[in-house]
Parts: sequence; structure tokens; C-alpha cells
Amino acid sequence: MQISRRQFLGYGLGGAAGSLVGGLGFPSASLAADTIKAGVLLDLSGPLQLYGHVKAQCLELAADEINAKGGLLGKKIELVKYDTQSNNQLYGQYAQQLALKDRVAVVHGAITSAAREVARPVLARAKTLYIMNMINEGPEGACDRNMFTTGPTPQQLLNNLIPYMIKKHGKKVYILAADYIFGQLSAKWAERIAKENGGEVVGLDLFPMDVDKFGSTIGKIQAAKPDFVFNVFVGPAHAAFYGQWASAGMNKRIPMASHTIGDSGEQLRMPPDVSEGIVTVKNYFDELDTPASKAFIERFKKRFADYTYVGSLGVADYQGMLLWAEAVRKAGSVDRRKVIEAFESGIAIDGPSGRLASHPATHYCTMDMYLAEIQNSRFKVQESWKQVPPVSAGDDSCDVLKMSL
Repeated sequence: MQISRRQFLGYGLGGAAGSLVGGLGFPSASLAADTIKAGVLLDLSGPLQLYGHVKAQCLELAADEINAKGGLLGKKIELVKYDTQSNNQLYGQYAQQLALKDRVAVVHGAITSAAREVARPVLARAKTLYIMNMINEGPEGACDRNMFTTGPTPQQLLNNLIPYMIKKHGKKVYILAADYIFGQLSAKWAERIAKENGGEVVGLDLFPMDVDKFGSTIGKIQAAKPDFVFNVFVGPAHAAFYGQWASAGMNKRIPMASHTIGDSGEQLRMPPDVSEGIVTVKNYFDELDTPASKAFIERFKKRFADYTYVGSLGVADYQGMLLWAEAVRKAGSVDRRKVIEAFESGIAIDGPSGRLASHPATHYCTMDMYLAEIQNSRFKVQESWKQVPPVSAGDDSCDVLKMSL
């Protein structure tokens, strides 16, 4: 549902969040021997529920489909879910409970890198496999042999997006980013890639995730006169930027690119003139015109009546569950070490976004990528690239295979 510009400027996207919670609660106490338990740590309430709700639905859909085909190793997958309430401290508490009390085989979860860095060391100490189904800041952000990441890295997102914007609009770029690990390192990669392609960064500003007023920043951008703006905004507070940018008339004057726009379907809630023309690169859009994507969206709509938009973050969970299941099948066991070794052997699945293959040395994934522009509140794919690796040649990323288990 679209909202008016007045409503959008008044409360950004936060007002839409309250309707998203429901049916995704606390874990069951079942200890049935005929199930394989998979833990879920996601923000199902609070500001980040805009992302967490659909991600949890995608995990449910994947588990249901695996179970309908006979399950894993002759057993059904049982999801054990905790609502982390957009509170990073709860990630540590619930991660420990999943590992030690619920004794799950794997944990899928975390939306921000800051939350990941609370849960990750807890699960590593408990020797419980961890999968983060998110876009991330790349291997330099977290090097952990116990963790796998199924979303794209900044290199996959930006190696084509930034050169495209430079070629189309000019060399001067102004960067805006969320002020935490993911935003900081994404901004760093955007600056590096811009310079490698003859670009010049004329401004860089970082914002805490609760900032929702950008008047002074817009003034700075006007003074810097960039050829385009690249942003890494995260969450409903930051989404207020787009309405303020349009109200200042800047959306008609300076092009915008972002690799986070649309992660919660916000392009559908923005007035069309606010989002029109924004360019992004992702590994998935609901609008992908492929048989696999169309079939997935139809299955999702049939399973969840509240469908509005899945997006790349939700698909990361769906495909992350399928990739983990493939590793379990290859390992013939849910034993953590054996499943890790199966991931590291180079497994792959074909999902809604295309082929997703594990990248052994980094524990990220090789995947198809798509560049799209928002036109009339929908993503229109302009270009695509097959099987893009998560790191660029010559990157000094850590090699997790050298780490002990």
C-alpha cells in the first residue's frame, strides 16, 4: 500500500511496522527424537521487524517444503524461534539458550552485523553451527569457520553498481551510510571501487541507526555538487531520508544509488515520485522474470496471505535453509564438523535467485547478481551477471580454511 508524501515525511516507515507481528512466537518445548531442530534468531518486533517478519516466513516456507519431501535424513525439521525484539543484547541470551537448552543443530539469524557479533562468539564457543542469511560487509567483518553467510558481499553488490553510476552520471560521488560495521565497511568498499574506476568521493557521512532528520546533510550534498549519491541506509529511521530528499527537490537534480533500498519492500510504500529512478544491485528481486522466481512467489503467496514483498533478504533465508539442508544431505549427518566440511566441499542449490554455491575459502557464496532501477514503485532489471564470486581478485580476505574447528 502506498502512502502520501505527508504521511511518509511524518513517520518514515516506522508506522507500518506494527502490523507485521503475528504467528511467529516463542519456541516449542518439543524434544521429539524424530525431528532435527533448527534455531531462528530474528527481530519479530521492534523497528527491525520490517525485515525479520518476512525472513522468518521464508525459513518456515523452506522448512515446510523440505519436510513435505521427506525431511532430512528421514526426520522433519523443527524450527525453534526466538524474537530478539530489535535488541542486540537478546541475541546473546537466546543464542546460548538455543545451543545449550534447545540443543539445535544450526542457528539461522541476525539482521545487523552488530547483532551477529553478539550471537556469533556464543555459538562458536558452544560449537553450534551458525548461518547468517544477510547481505554483509565481507570476510574482513567476521572471520569464523563456524559461520556461513548466504547474502552478497559489498564486492558483489558494488563492483558493478558504482562503475555503472560513474559511467552514466559522472565521477563525483557523495556517500551516506549507517554508522555500524556493515555501513562503515560498505562505505569503505564504495570509496575504493569508485577510485579504482576513476571516481572521486566528495563527501562521506555516517549516521546512527536512530537518526531520521537529514536537513543539514542535504545542505552539505547541495554544496558538494556530486554527480550522484550512493547510500547504505538501514532501518525505518533512515528511510525518512528519501522523503526529505524529494521534498528538497533533490531527487530531480542528483541521481541516487543504494544497495539497501527495497530490502523491506519500502519502494512500495513510498510515493512513486520519491523512489523513482533509484538504482540498486541485488541478487534477487520479486520482479525477476524467471520460472524459478515466479514459482517461488506463487508458493509464498499461497502460504502467507499477508504477502507484500519478499526481496533479497527474505530469499537469503529461504535459500540459506536449502543450502544447509544440502550440506546435511552430503554429510549424511547433522554433526557440526561434517556439515562444515560439506559446505567447504563446494555445494550448490538452484533457488529463486538462480544458482547459489558455497565459496569454501570465505564461507560466503557465489551467486547471480542483477542491476535494477525503480520505475513506478517496481524494480526494473537492467543488467545481470552470472555466478559472481564474493571477493575480488587480489583481496586480502581471511582464509577460514586455515582456522581450526
